[in-house]
Amino acid sequence: MFRMGKMKRLGIVVFSGIAAAILLGAFLVSIARRTEAAKHTLPELAVLSEADVRPEVWGRAFPEHFARYSAMKENSETTPFGGSLPYSKLLRYPQLTRLWAGYPFAADFNEERSHIYSQVDQMETKRNDAKWLQAHGFPDFKGQPGACMNCHSGWAPSLIRELGWETFNSTPYQDLKEHLEKSHGEGIHAGGLGSTCADCHSPKDMSLRITRPAYLQAMISRGYAADPEKGLVASPQEMRSHVCQQCHVEYYFRGENKELVFPWSKWPKEKPLRIEMIESHYTEVAAAGVFSKDWVHSESKAPMLKAQHPETELFSSGLHARSGVSCADCHMPYKRVGARKITEHNIRSPLFDVRSSCGACHNQSDEHLRERVLSVQRKTSEQLRATEGNLLALISDIQAARLALENAGLAGRADDILARAKASHRTASFRWDFISSENSTGFHSPQESMRVLAVASEEARRGQFALVEDLAKERIVFVPSADVRAWPLEGTPIPELVAPVGQPPSKSHRDCDSDLENGCL
Repeated sequence: MFRMGKMKRLGIVVFSGIAAAILLGAFLVSIARRTEAAKHTLPELAVLSEADVRPEVWGRAFPEHFARYSAMKENSETTPFGGSLPYSKLLRYPQLTRLWAGYPFAADFNEERSHIYSQVDQMETKRNDAKWLQAHGFPDFKGQPGACMNCHSGWAPSLIRELGWETFNSTPYQDLKEHLEKSHGEGIHAGGLGSTCADCHSPKDMSLRITRPAYLQAMISRGYAADPEKGLVASPQEMRSHVCQQCHVEYYFRGENKELVFPWSKWPKEKPLRIEMIESHYTEVAAAGVFSKDWVHSESKAPMLKAQHPETELFSSGLHARSGVSCADCHMPYKRVGARKITEHNIRSPLFDVRSSCGACHNQSDEHLRERVLSVQRKTSEQLRATEGNLLALISDIQAARLALENAGLAGRADDILARAKASHRTASFRWDFISSENSTGFHSPQESMRVLAVASEEARRGQFALVEDLAKERIVFVPSADVRAWPLEGTPIPELVAPVGQPPSKSHRDCDSDLENGCL
């Protein structure tokens, strides 16, 4: 009995010692983690300022974040419908040359690269090369305004402070480009001319803040409260979307000064956007003589609207937005680096790391999560191609109708007779472009994407019916075209573009386009 009791007491002592050791180990690990974290505190921020936004300077204080940011330099990754491989989308989708006929996008349009290249891509595209465009079908093109640099360069806020908002926007883009190159070097990555840490972070404490005036103006006009430090009154989670939404938006240039404006005046606060709200805004500013069109379509002669990259607007109606998910949750998920948890700064498609992005909320296999995304994108891509066929049919019919009117001696009245069809072309094209130019291929809001494309196809058909009715009034029998799937012939790479920009799409993209169900993996 005595021996058993002694052994029992010994066991308790040993067990207690092991438990104490475990607790002590955990305590020491916690201390180590806190010690490591303490290395990244406010004293380091003393070297940071608005005057020098070069990422490598800011990165000295935050080497782990900078290393992940720098990984974007080497990204040439691709997904079936996106990624950062800079091939020519005009070679992949030659129908775009007719859908945007008369607009520089029909001359050069590439898959964008990572955020590091945001200014480089803008410098290299032939859409910004006035001499090249003038020699390739755009004799009246005078160059882009400086307003185009608002979102493409981390140096834009300092240029705005230096020049003033109106002067910054109206200064020719080429002049601003040369100013940056003179101040910060001509090399591709000299001065960090693309997106920088300062675009989203305050040098005072690295908190998230808004740096772009157009976004602030648009949000305040919608009823959001201003904040002197962050720009807007918002929670940390909300700021993880606000900083992205400064640029991933639809916009236009207002007036002679080319002021950058977001068409959100009809978008109620804390409500999902519908494209009809943007269209209503454009109708209002056109009536006021402020802005009426982006260009005139060279085939249909319709005044057109060009959608840009409305990720913010489409995302607002999706399930993720309604559930409080931020842009960064999916595109910049948290990850552990040694003893620290950081936000991933290698910004890219969630498809490259579905476990960290989707898997944080969805308890399914990586294969299942990836397939859910691709399933939405395949269906959206299929509907995009169908809508494009309907648009091309309408464009061809408007051309044929104009010729019929000319042959009937009615050339002088042609634009009035074709007015309804041209209005349908504008309406249908803007809706198609809204989904086509949005970079998620429908995933940000699948149901809204399909609704918008369905309305676009319906409107294209309505334009064809208008041609039949309006030409009948002139005693001209007109038979509308069926869906046009005979895309224009594929072009060739632009010799002047610096490879890899402007190259043909990869075999994986070709396989996807030829077999949506089995080729888009």
